[in-house]
Amino acid sequence: MRLMAIMAHPDDAEIWAGGTICKHVERGDEVLIVYMAATEDSVRGEEAKRGAAIMGAQVAFVGLTDGQVRDLPEACERASAILNGFAPDILITHWTDDFHADHATTAAIVRRVLPFAISHSAKVPRLWACDTYFSTGAHGPFVPDVYVEVTGQWLRKLTAIRAHHSQQPESWVALTERQCGLHGHRYTPPETPPERFYAEGFKRVIPFGFIAPVAYLDT
Repeated sequence: MRLMAIMAHPDDAEIWAGGTICKHVERGDEVLIVYMAATEDSVRGEEAKRGAAIMGAQVAFVGLTDGQVRDLPEACERASAILNGFAPDILITHWTDDFHADHATTAAIVRRVLPFAISHSAKVPRLWACDTYFSTGAHGPFVPDVYVEVTGQWLRKLTAIRAHHSQQPESWVALTERQCGLHGHRYTPPETPPERFYAEGFKRVIPFGFIAPVAYLDT
């Protein structure tokens, strides 16, 4: 199985989907993280490579500027080339209602190029939108309909977040502790012993009405 995460900024993958990425790597899956707003040789690019290495993932860069992610032909062409070359089974990106403009635009670019990727590969990936700041978008709350339990991957996720030294990582550790702790509480059944559990939450986006099967997550 192949998982791709197309995210706006280095550390977005770790914060919003790091446990899921680690879980897939542990399963032997191939994982590629694509960052829109970074270049490979920048400070944030170097941090992205360290974070990806901790999780066991590959990383690629579209090369845009932080705060300047725009749904323009050049950005779409670069993202499309990477997407076509990898042909994921699961594709994670931002939520279209994310208040951060770079996040919402990244999601828009994914939706724009995905039909051409589906035509290119003859494969429809399962598309998931990730959580956002305090699970609140521009027009209302983020309510997941997919939970991935990541308790076993939690420490590696936090280590990967902390690889992004320029981004005050402890503030993101605190945020993800709260949100993924809540998702973990929602995910675990009532009879579960009172221990600490973590989960990452996603919303399914269904391309053209087709849901591709992913065995371990089909419930």
